[in-house]
Amino acid sequence: MTWTSAQGHLEGYESGKIRWELVPYTRGRGLDLGCGPVKAFPHFIGVDANGDYCKVNHALRPDLAGDCAKLDMFGDASMDFVFSSHLLEHMEDYRAALKEWWRLIRPGGALVLYLPHRDLYPKKGEPGSNPDHKHDFAPADIINAMLRVGSWDLVEDQVRNDDDEYSFFQVYVKLTGKRFHYSCQTPKPKKTCAVIRYGAFGDAIQTSSIFEGLKKQGYHVTLYTAPGAFDVLKEEPHIDRFVVQDSDQVPNIWLEDYWDYLAKRYDRFINLSESIEGTLLALPGRANHRWPHEVRHAHLNRNYVQWTHELAQVPYHGTGARFVASSFERAWAKEQRAKMGPFCVLWSLAGSAAHKAWPYMDSVIARLMIETNAHVVLVGGPECKLLEAGWDKEPRVHCTSGVWSIRQSMAFIAESDLVIGTETGVLNAAAFEPVPKIITLSHSSVENLTRDWTNTVSLVARHTPCYPCHQMHYSFKHCPRDLDLDCVACKEERCEVHTGTAKCAADIPATEMWDAIAQVINRVERQSA
Repeated sequence: MTWTSAQGHLEGYESGKIRWELVPYTRGRGLDLGCGPVKAFPHFIGVDANGDYCKVNHALRPDLAGDCAKLDMFGDASMDFVFSSHLLEHMEDYRAALKEWWRLIRPGGALVLYLPHRDLYPKKGEPGSNPDHKHDFAPADIINAMLRVGSWDLVEDQVRNDDDEYSFFQVYVKLTGKRFHYSCQTPKPKKTCAVIRYGAFGDAIQTSSIFEGLKKQGYHVTLYTAPGAFDVLKEEPHIDRFVVQDSDQVPNIWLEDYWDYLAKRYDRFINLSESIEGTLLALPGRANHRWPHEVRHAHLNRNYVQWTHELAQVPYHGTGARFVASSFERAWAKEQRAKMGPFCVLWSLAGSAAHKAWPYMDSVIARLMIETNAHVVLVGGPECKLLEAGWDKEPRVHCTSGVWSIRQSMAFIAESDLVIGTETGVLNAAAFEPVPKIITLSHSSVENLTRDWTNTVSLVARHTPCYPCHQMHYSFKHCPRDLDLDCVACKEERCEVHTGTAKCAADIPATEMWDAIAQVINRVERQSA
């Protein structure tokens, strides 16, 4: 739409018109130059030279007051992005400003520009023009200026003239060397699908099986996801594009508006946010979290992967969730395996919640060391180092928590003879692999999680009334622990009778785990005899 003063365009809040387009390019640390009274996103560092805002209210102050053309307070390559909305046209030496902004951006980072289009907005001196404008720009003017600034890929070059816009939007991704690319000119896919799925490693793996089905339906697939989920899915060949969002990069209260905007851009929009957690796993504070146990079980006892397929409208055939390792990762896993004995156990120590830890691991590992020649590889995040305590001197126990990445741990599944663990991402990654698996379930039932898994023994609590609770737990507030409130030793956290773990975990005895392990070992020995 061409701007006219009679149409009452909101000139002072231009960034709000382009906000949702910024998300793929504004992760991490970056600047909102000329931010005015409202930054585009809370995590931006707002810089503005206009002191009038500071006189109105503290909430309207930029983070930094200063000249946006000279940003000496920031070092070279110190920013993941620089964003500027309707500022450059006010600057006398706009070429010098672009060079200064470019200096701040790390390789791979983005310069994001939103500017009034000279064919859609009154030019200097015309009725209705902004008297402070020093330049009238078209997209080609900025491209020509950027050719003298550095190497880049122009990934967005949009003319924005719908509704009350009269601008153009450009994104330059910083490259090394002397080269220029124009990815924005790549032909758009004919049939597009967006999938929204944030969450942890296991959530991502459970989603992995829908992408092949979407490709068979002819879609170009874009996944909007969180960093951890991207990490485990980045080699998935049926995902064409990832848009990774940091935690609260788009604040929760804005997500509905963001999703509404995205839905209009795709032929198909599949929102799997809270598809499991919040739906089949009740969240604290939600009504279904307080339902009677029997009612929760009756309504939430559905298979996670099958439910995901139903929401995505992709046929489910009982298989498919997987982790895809790169050729380098597969070779690395083989090298690690070559250092170990003929039988190797991969043990995933704990999940992302307090209840996802099994208390009798040490006794079972000790028995493996005494009665077998097995090697045991312990995997987990840095917080799992505590669970490895005491095993660092045993040569057949390999303590890799916080050392191996999640991808390395998952890549090693294919080289293992047995995978053991709680409801973790590693176990989800092994779900449909042929390797034998033993899992201790906590808030999920067999129907929820392991019903269709191959070669799997599911160990469950038999004497804990709340199992399976079908609830999310971020603490032990609603999760009964294996403690005795009258026990002095429990209060001092030195009890040798009570484990302090979730009751459902403590209710799975070490003898059951050992029997399941022994069956696998005996089967392997018979096959190799």
